[in-house]
Amino acid sequence: MSRRSPIAITMVVLALFCAGFYIALQFAKKDDDSVSRTQIALGTLIEVQVRGLDREAADAAINAAFAEVRRVDTLFSTYKPESPVWKLNHGSDTLVMLPDEVYTVLLRCDTLWRRSKGAFDVAVQPLIEAWGFDGENPAVPSDAVLQVALRNSGWNHITLDADRTVRKPNGAGVNFGAIAKGYAVDRAVTVLRDRGVSEALVNAGGEIRATGGSWQVGIQHPRSPSELLAVVDPQGRAIATSGDYEQFFEKDGVRYHHIFDPSTGFPARGCQSVSVIAGDDMTADALATAVFVMGPAAGLEFLQQYPDIEALIVDDQGVEHRTSGFDRYRTR
Repeated sequence: MSRRSPIAITMVVLALFCAGFYIALQFAKKDDDSVSRTQIALGTLIEVQVRGLDREAADAAINAAFAEVRRVDTLFSTYKPESPVWKLNHGSDTLVMLPDEVYTVLLRCDTLWRRSKGAFDVAVQPLIEAWGFDGENPAVPSDAVLQVALRNSGWNHITLDADRTVRKPNGAGVNFGAIAKGYAVDRAVTVLRDRGVSEALVNAGGEIRATGGSWQVGIQHPRSPSELLAVVDPQGRAIATSGDYEQFFEKDGVRYHHIFDPSTGFPARGCQSVSVIAGDDMTADALATAVFVMGPAAGLEFLQQYPDIEALIVDDQGVEHRTSGFDRYRTR
């Protein structure tokens, strides 16, 4: 949800797609009663596929799912003035009341920050701005700019009160890029279920949730866009991937990407990509980011506290690391 023009967003998304951005439908079994559509939202390509409905009912359900994704996009946006998150980041007040929905997600972020010992941290908007990933020309910041951004970043600046109010100092800010797409996917699936859809798949730029039936989902290779790292059947669950190939630039042979280590202010090192399978996509999305920041060894150890969650990690040398149960979902 970076601040880019609609044309720039479209060009970036289509470039990723044409370069080998694999959507789940390429691997799903094509049924005569399946209906699929795509739109752009959340700064990426959103795809919704449903099975088991006539065309009119399927179109209505898909329209409702897209409307829900757009609502979530506005709710958690850092660049739309009507967004409560934008108001939180840009307001001069140090005490801000938020809608129930945003506050509930912030509570989840607080839990994840504590459990991950700070590896998952949504209060990094100053770092995103310092590196320019909120615009079209990211670059390595000067030491002075980076130090100011580091001082203003970190969940320790954020205080959640019981009455849905948030306390933060001026200069601090939140960015839900590590969790909002997963949350939007979960909300879209809920809308589809409410409309009687029993088999569906929603994909928001690689954050995917499937429900009902069998679905084959391709995981992109982090260094070869035209290849797949693996194909999995989520078995009614969600899968999310964080990678250093999603938003990045190179300078002097070094790749700088958008997933920051909150402790250093620099892009996290140690991983090329992390894919997590979980019961909901918000959890999968957030944990993929946390593990990416931790690195393979610490990430696998961290995931031991989640016995129902599986992960595939590609380290900075291109070596795969897996949790013990990941291969139960792998089909090739």
